[in-house]
Amino acid sequence: MRVLITEDNQQLAEFIQKAIMQDGHAADIALDAATMMTQLTMWQYDGVVLDLGLPDKDGLDVIKHLRANNNPIPILILTARGGIDDRIKGLDLGADDYLNKPFSVDELKARLRALMRRPVDYSGNDLTRGNVTVETKSRRVTVNTKNITMGKTEVAILEYLLKHATLTVSKESLFDAIYAMGFEVTDNAIQVAVHRIRKKLEGSDATTQITTIRGIGYILS
Repeated sequence: MRVLITEDNQQLAEFIQKAIMQDGHAADIALDAATMMTQLTMWQYDGVVLDLGLPDKDGLDVIKHLRANNNPIPILILTARGGIDDRIKGLDLGADDYLNKPFSVDELKARLRALMRRPVDYSGNDLTRGNVTVETKSRRVTVNTKNITMGKTEVAILEYLLKHATLTVSKESLFDAIYAMGFEVTDNAIQVAVHRIRKKLEGSDATTQITTIRGIGYILS
């Protein structure tokens, strides 16, 4: 699990980062919305801890922007705002959970673990890169509108890679994502499925291909 902590209080951000890393996970810090947006384009994150009171942009506007651009990354709101309206608005805009400040760090970590277990719903948003498309409702894969036969696990893997196109996806995060979708898989099974997907794409003259980054994972480019 890799989490992006977006919090303008550096001391608090570092405290949260240390707690997450003590659980064996990776955590990065963004002190403002602009940095957060940049980091989301550079790295693959499994979730965002988002303070609503950022110096350059309201956290609610950040959530609205992400969801308007079909970014389904799990978002846990942190807020010191006393009113319930902002919390309700955040959830209505697409946030997944919230915590009021001050909070228990153990509860924060538990809520993050719960978010990571939830399968992300992309229904209705077809995923396309180059001439390759996965229709998320029908689970149909096409190259230049021509149907490509793939098994359920293969479609799930390709779908996940398309969601994180141009980013290096670690084997661990891919395994966790596919497992969360309800597929009983092993690391070896994923490697075999990726090999099959690669061959099918190459055989269909796809302009998008899967590259193995040795010792790390995969990238769809």
